[in-house]
Amino acid sequence: MGRFMLTCLLVAVLPAAVFSQANYRTGTIPQINVNIRLADKWKLNTKLETRQIFFEKQPEVAKSRRLRYERTDLSMLVTRKVSADNSLGGGYLVRLEDRRFTHRLIQQFSNVKNLEVLSLAHRIVTDETFSPGEAPEFRLRYRLGLERPLNGQQIDPKEFYGKFNNEYLGLWADGEADLEIRGLLALGYNATDDNKIELGVEYRVNDFNKSINAQQFWLTIGWFVSI
Repeated sequence: MGRFMLTCLLVAVLPAAVFSQANYRTGTIPQINVNIRLADKWKLNTKLETRQIFFEKQPEVAKSRRLRYERTDLSMLVTRKVSADNSLGGGYLVRLEDRRFTHRLIQQFSNVKNLEVLSLAHRIVTDETFSPGEAPEFRLRYRLGLERPLNGQQIDPKEFYGKFNNEYLGLWADGEADLEIRGLLALGYNATDDNKIELGVEYRVNDFNKSINAQQFWLTIGWFVSI
């Protein structure tokens, strides 16, 4: 009960913390994530993700409460299992935003350990983003992910599970560096071993190289399918 109350308190306090700032945005991030087995040890992950903004505020700009579509991302990542716990991958992302296309190359290493009552995942990603009229952006990302069944010792079909991600992104573009920190808390439902749904809240903060940090608060909705 104590953990449940703490979670509710965080969900209630985070939006207030965001809206009290001079630079924030909040909205939804729905996504469809499909994993396709290509061959022994090889997989293709495809993800379609969109972002809609409900509220936003920028320094010296009036607050906006107008619902607006921001962007759509389509990514494809091929991974190969190189050992029992480790895999390597590479892929490509294309983004449509403001009627312009952005392109990103992705390189990834992941380590997943299934412990007695917990799944522990480490992911390290480097990527390079190229946008029309802008300097290339380079990022180094590290994410720690935890998944735990809410009943029993493993996530079985027709059962719920909890998920927590903590991610750190180092960014470099046009001679300037920045850091972004992300935290995600989600509730998942494992309908079958190949089909699950997750609903969560995610908080992000960046622009540490500026006088006012940029903060984001998102409601995430994910559908994950394996073929």
